Amino acid sequence: MATPTSNRPLRADAQRNHDRIIDAAHAAFAEQGLHVSMEEIARRAQVGPATLYRRFPSKQQLLRAIFDVRIGELEPAIATAVAAADPWEGLLAGMRAVLDIQARNMAFVEVLAEAGALSELKYELRERVFAPLCGLFARAQASGALRADLDPLELPVLMRMVATTISHDDGCASPASWHRYLALLADALRTPEPAALPPP
Repeated sequence: MATPTSNRPLRADAQRNHDRIIDAAHAAFAEQGLHVSMEEIARRAQVGPATLYRRFPSKQQLLRAIFDVRIGELEPAIATAVAAADPWEGLLAGMRAVLDIQARNMAFVEVLAEAGALSELKYELRERVFAPLCGLFARAQASGALRADLDPLELPVLMRMVATTISHDDGCASPASWHRYLALLADALRTPEPAALPPP
């Protein structure tokens, strides 16, 4: 679902309003959840309610616009990962990029889930993020760096295993603990080194 003016460029002042609304809405949703009022978002963005509703008639459209911005921030990192000469290193870099943006935006991800928006966005996540990474997964397997007994389509599940360690209120783990669990996952995915032969 695109925003009403997403197919034509904005004037400079309109673009500034748009950016302020996106930033303010992201912060407001993260702090107050789905029930934050559109009027509060307009106040934070320092625009009139009419301006906000003209650009984003509903919270769903506003949530979608924020999602597009966050994915737009991620896509250059995914492109760089795909272009890496070493597909194994590219895959790890792409996985780090996805988990990092999820960790930095966890509260907003939770709002998307509460709003029931994640299901309709899964296709885009799959096409724009996970399809390139699954291609890297297959290339890393072909290079011999990654275990051959896995299906590239299992990558989203494997990444969700790490993503479950991202939490704001888990007293047993630090906010950056996902780095450690990604390293453990990488060790499990990498093709084991052949055992050294005993000396003659």
